[in-house]
Amino acid sequence: MLSWYRGNERKQKSVTTGIKIKGNNKREAELARKRILKEWEEKVTENFQDTLFSDYLRQWLVTIKPTVAETTFFSYKSTVERQICPYFDEQKIKLHDLKPIHIKNFYSWKMENSGVTGNTIRHYHANIHRALREAQEDEVISKNPASKLRLPKFEEYESDYYTSEELRLLLDAIKGEKIETPVLLATWFGLRRGEVLGLRWQDVDYGASKLYVRGTVTDKGEGTRSENLKYRKTAKSKKSIRSFPLPPEIADYLKNLKAQQEENKKLVGDCYLTVWEGFICVDKIGDLIKPEYLSRAFPALLEKHGLRRIRLHELRDSNASLLLDNGTDLKLIQEWLGHSHIRTTAGYTKHRIDAKKHLGDVLSRELSPN
Repeated sequence: MLSWYRGNERKQKSVTTGIKIKGNNKREAELARKRILKEWEEKVTENFQDTLFSDYLRQWLVTIKPTVAETTFFSYKSTVERQICPYFDEQKIKLHDLKPIHIKNFYSWKMENSGVTGNTIRHYHANIHRALREAQEDEVISKNPASKLRLPKFEEYESDYYTSEELRLLLDAIKGEKIETPVLLATWFGLRRGEVLGLRWQDVDYGASKLYVRGTVTDKGEGTRSENLKYRKTAKSKKSIRSFPLPPEIADYLKNLKAQQEENKKLVGDCYLTVWEGFICVDKIGDLIKPEYLSRAFPALLEKHGLRRIRLHELRDSNASLLLDNGTDLKLIQEWLGHSHIRTTAGYTKHRIDAKKHLGDVLSRELSPN
């Protein structure tokens, strides 16, 4: 019978060591006791002794599903099941046998064989570390083998943006295009893709001259994109739920758009779709412009009109840079874009080569000999 303490709690367990009772085996039995207790320090829960690390990760997904947003869970699930588990399934490493070197080898293997970046490794690590941290908190393991790993240096992504002149060319090019409305509103207000597609007519207050962002459209989930397509009343974060001043140009545009949609509804008749009735970004038959379609159609539109290629999301960068260039306070831009942290907003401005050039010009003027 082995006895030990975890905190103030006394634990006991009967263990077969295979050592014969007869004879002078006291020293051998004591060594066996110490060895077994040392193992138990790392294997504190018997029920998981034979559980593979990859299987534990799958069980962890089940436990966290009710505690996180649907889109967050889908991100965890996609990373764990598609990127992490296949590797550890082949390695057949048990949860209780997992060491830092095993995780480190996984990161090295992904970088060498899949060409992933250090940022992606950090994303993998966030999932692994959280799962193992919760295993430690639940006393499934005594230590988190992912807690002290050195990770690749964070590689800051320098996004691109349009100048005000390029934005005017873009707004002229989208006229009459299917994606005109979402691109126009994303340009004016720096909205995320899901936010602009989630705008409803009830979010427009002409009397107060305000436009509200109260939700988002997403197509992330476990089914097909069409099955997953839905509107969520809560946006990405509390700071994402915000209002904008409604300029006269946009108010007039929306009024004309609403009249055109009413006309389309009459022309199409019973074939007009009502599933997305009340949403602003719909096509001629009332169907919502899908997130994936918008992302694909945007670069195609730029190529069609000979415009420099940027990503749809970089209209947010363009919006932020335009505001910053005109003296807007960074804190106000944070609220405008709906960022939870101001460091995210500051990141949108680091790529502004024109501003850096201006600083260089100042130094040249002040420091160069006359």
